[in-house]
Amino acid sequence: MFDTDSNNARLAAFICEFDEKDLSAHARHHATRAVLDTYAVTVAGAVEAGVRQLAQALPALPEAGANATVGGRSYRADDAALLIGTASHVLDYDDVSMICVCHPSAPVLSAMTAAVAFGVVDKPVSGLAFLTALCVGTEVMIRTGQTMGFRHYELGFHPTSTMGVLGATAAVARLGGLNTTQTAHALSIAASMASGLRTNFGTMVKSLHVGLAAANALRAVQLARAGMDGASDVFAQRGLLFGFSGAETDAWPDEVRLGQPFVIEEPGFEQKRYPCCYMLHKIIEASVALQREHDLKLEQLDTALVSLPVGGTRPLNHPYPLTGLHGKFSAPYAVLASVADGRVNLSSFLDESVLRTEIQAKLRDVEVIEEGTASNAGSDLGNGPVTVSLNLRDGRTLSRTVTLAPGSPADPITAEQLRGKWIDCFGHGKPQLGDARAAALFEQGEQMDQMASVQSWLSEVLR
Repeated sequence: MFDTDSNNARLAAFICEFDEKDLSAHARHHATRAVLDTYAVTVAGAVEAGVRQLAQALPALPEAGANATVGGRSYRADDAALLIGTASHVLDYDDVSMICVCHPSAPVLSAMTAAVAFGVVDKPVSGLAFLTALCVGTEVMIRTGQTMGFRHYELGFHPTSTMGVLGATAAVARLGGLNTTQTAHALSIAASMASGLRTNFGTMVKSLHVGLAAANALRAVQLARAGMDGASDVFAQRGLLFGFSGAETDAWPDEVRLGQPFVIEEPGFEQKRYPCCYMLHKIIEASVALQREHDLKLEQLDTALVSLPVGGTRPLNHPYPLTGLHGKFSAPYAVLASVADGRVNLSSFLDESVLRTEIQAKLRDVEVIEEGTASNAGSDLGNGPVTVSLNLRDGRTLSRTVTLAPGSPADPITAEQLRGKWIDCFGHGKPQLGDARAAALFEQGEQMDQMASVQSWLSEVLR
C-alpha cells in the first residue's frame, strides 16, 4: 500500500505537479546559466583520456538515430548518461552548491540530456520544460543533502553522487511524464543506488561518480515506469537520511522546504573560475593576487601557510600530487602554481605541470591548517575566510585573506566571463567547430526558455 502522506509522496507531488508557468524569471535566468556552464565543461571534458577510455569500454549500438550519438557513436540511454556525466565532471570545472557540498548541475543535467537525446523521453521538450526540470531536480538533490548537514560529507560520502542520483531521478521522472506514484517509487529505487566515496577524489572514479548517478537515475525511472515498486517512504525512520547522516538525522525538518525559493535562485550556485576542487579557489585567488601585486617569482618563496575553515581540508587529499588529477585536490600545489605562473587554468593540471622539478621540490614547504569552529552546515564552510601567507627569502611576509567565494553570487562570473569560458571549453573539446560557431551556439542557448524544442540545439552541442 502506498503511503500518500509520506516524504516520498510529498517529494513526488512537488516533482510532478510544480507548474512550469510559476518558474520565476530569476530562476529561468540562473538555470540557463547552469546549462551553459555545464555543457561547456562537458564538451571540454569529453576529450580527456579517461572519458575516451570509458567510451571504448561501453558497448556501442549498431544503429544510431538522428540525435542518439555521442562522439559519433550510439549508446543505450543509461550508458550515454554514464559517459556524459563522467565528461561533465572530469575537469572538476562544473558548478557547486555549498549547501550540501556538491556539484548540483552535472548529475542532473547529464541524466536529463541522455533521457531527451536517447529516447527515454519520446516527445519534444520545450526549453522552459527543460529548465524547470533542472530546477526541480537540483532542488530535490540539494534540499535532501541539506537535511543531513555537513555530517554526510564528513563521513566520507560524495554528495554529488549520493544525492545526485535522487535529483537526477526527479528531473528525468518529470521530463518522462511519470505520475506521482511512479515517481515516489523511482526515488526509493534510486535511494538504493546512491553511492560515492570521497576517498576516490584525485582519481577518475570521482568523475565516474557523476556518470553513475546519471545512469542510475535513468534506470530508476525506467524500472518505476515498468511497475517496480520501492519503500513507501525511503526517508522515514532508519531510512536514507538516518543511514547517510551517521544516525544523526531521522526526519525531514520542517524548515527545509522545496522551491520556496528554489536554491538555484537563492542563494544560487557557485560557477567555477578554475578547473579544480572548489576548496582551492580562495587559495588561488589569494595567491595569484599576491603574485601579481608583488611581481613574485617562485624562487623568492621560502615557505607558505594556508589557513582554511574547519572541514576545508576534507576534500584536499593529495597534498603532494604526482598527477594532474592529484593537483586538483592539493592546497600546496594551488599556492605554488599560482606563484610560479601568475594564473591557474586547464594547462595547470596537466601531469607535466604538476611534475615540474621546482614545484615538486617545494610542496613540503607549504603548511595547511584549519582554524575556527566546526559547523554542520556546508554553507558555513563555503563562507569561511581563507588566508594565504607567503614567507619570502628576503624576510618579508605577504598575506591575503579571501572571504567571498569566487564564482558565488557574492562574487559572480559575469555574462562575458561565462561566454569566454564556453568558447575556451569548446576550443579545447571541439576545436574544429571554430569560435564563431561556438559563440552562436552560446547565444542560442541564452534564449533557451524561448525554444519550442531543445532537441536540435542539444544535438549540435553533443555531436
